[in-house]
Amino acid sequence: MKLSNKFLLTVLLIGVLSSCNEDFFDINSDPNNAVEGNITADLVLPQALLNTATRFSNSSFRTLNFWFGYWCPGGDFAPGTEEESYNISSTFNAGLFSGIMDNLNDYNFAERKATETGTDFYLAIAKTMKAHGFTTLVDIYNNVPYTEALKGLEFVRPKYDDGKFVYEESMKELDNAMALFQKLKAAGTIAPATSSVDVMFGGNVDLWMKFVNTLKLRLLIHQSARADRQSYITAEIAKIVSQGSGFLGSGQDAALNPGFTADKPNAFYASFGFTLAGTQATTFYRANKFAMDELKGDRDPRLGYFYKPIAQALPAGAAEPFPTIAPVEYRGNEYGRAIDNTTYKHQGGNFVSSIGGIATAGPVAASSFGLIKGYNMTAWIMTSVESMFLQAEAIQRGWLAGDKEAAYKAAVKESFRWLNVDKSQSAADAAFEKWYAQEDELNNVNVSYTDATDKLKVVLFQKYMALNGTLPLETWTDYRRNGAYPAVPLSINTSRTSPIIPVRFLYPQREYDLNEANVVANGTISQFTSKIWWMN
Repeated sequence: MKLSNKFLLTVLLIGVLSSCNEDFFDINSDPNNAVEGNITADLVLPQALLNTATRFSNSSFRTLNFWFGYWCPGGDFAPGTEEESYNISSTFNAGLFSGIMDNLNDYNFAERKATETGTDFYLAIAKTMKAHGFTTLVDIYNNVPYTEALKGLEFVRPKYDDGKFVYEESMKELDNAMALFQKLKAAGTIAPATSSVDVMFGGNVDLWMKFVNTLKLRLLIHQSARADRQSYITAEIAKIVSQGSGFLGSGQDAALNPGFTADKPNAFYASFGFTLAGTQATTFYRANKFAMDELKGDRDPRLGYFYKPIAQALPAGAAEPFPTIAPVEYRGNEYGRAIDNTTYKHQGGNFVSSIGGIATAGPVAASSFGLIKGYNMTAWIMTSVESMFLQAEAIQRGWLAGDKEAAYKAAVKESFRWLNVDKSQSAADAAFEKWYAQEDELNNVNVSYTDATDKLKVVLFQKYMALNGTLPLETWTDYRRNGAYPAVPLSINTSRTSPIIPVRFLYPQREYDLNEANVVANGTISQFTSKIWWMN
């Protein structure tokens, strides 16, 4: 059994704070000693959930924001040749694999402890999040350890299981979690002390059931391009519909806030927003010209919410390496372009748009907008925006009942609401309705459901636009399962040798060093040709 250092420190602190009781003076027992016997599920789950949210809303998928046209490095930084050439190695983003496995270890520990104590609520949460974590690994690496994973000394070198098997077993675990949640709902309200451990939904079993169903729908959508999976998908959709809890809806993010403060802020805010001193956290992450130009071309009001206007106007007659289309107060870079800063002095810093949101440091307010809303903004695992696009696609495919056009429009509107366009929900709704009517009148096939020649593709295109900067792993998955759609531009780095964006990451070198036989059993892995199992 392995626990992260953060958990051990947390438990040690709890031991110190709770040591003033008679047991503290028992010379045969040290209450400050964090060992498996005195760590319980309720101590592990909050930090485990926060670690998952931090990974998805901040730390692990920044490369994908670059690869898929959302973000770009500022032109005043040296190019990241390995990333921009796609010639990644087994050391590229190597901590991702071990980080997710470590997170899974904590959920596994919580699951075991909850089983021992009969705490079904914690058990259901742990099962749900294990399914989320294992399928995430599959979406990145395909075959991964599963049946022999997380078993400590019993299997120090676990075998790798087939990605499809892991998906199907994870779906069964989600069924098991759902059965537990249903049992809890029938029994009544979750106790307040137990609810406080749930830093995501605050003990709301209904929202957990919606999340389970939405996660299952995501996994089924991932398989949609495979003809041989259609009967499986049909059967699983029928189970979801029969269960009856539905999916995460408008305003229902799977997100958490354990009490972020100015000095301990949300990680996304800390990375891309502001420092404690109120200055900009970074000048490295800037707008990508591709997504920005798509927004401009569609006259999309979300332009000023995904990106900020430039802080300093471009001097008259200043040289640019490529044209900036109107409105010129929003500028981006091209991914992979080596900027000659002698000739082009204005491709970084204040002359290129940064990530959108509030203009000054501070907490979330009713008027906060964009991606960066304040130091105490929630950290998301899955947003309501993604959930509603998953539902729109499922309805479009005929998997779920519903009005196809209405579901599509509701998903796009949810993106306006999530960004808080015009600084209130009612104003966001009005902005969406006005824009949609305008683009419908202009017969814009990127927006108008009526005018789109391929209804599924307009759903997928607007999903791509809506996930800008928030869930690039899902954008990558959609791109891979849908035959490289939408057609994002390749890196223009001169070292690029491949005509395609990688379809997977490589197993980390640490796996080859410590578990060589089982890794090698997967064959020679290429980031370009070794597909994830759900790809055609």
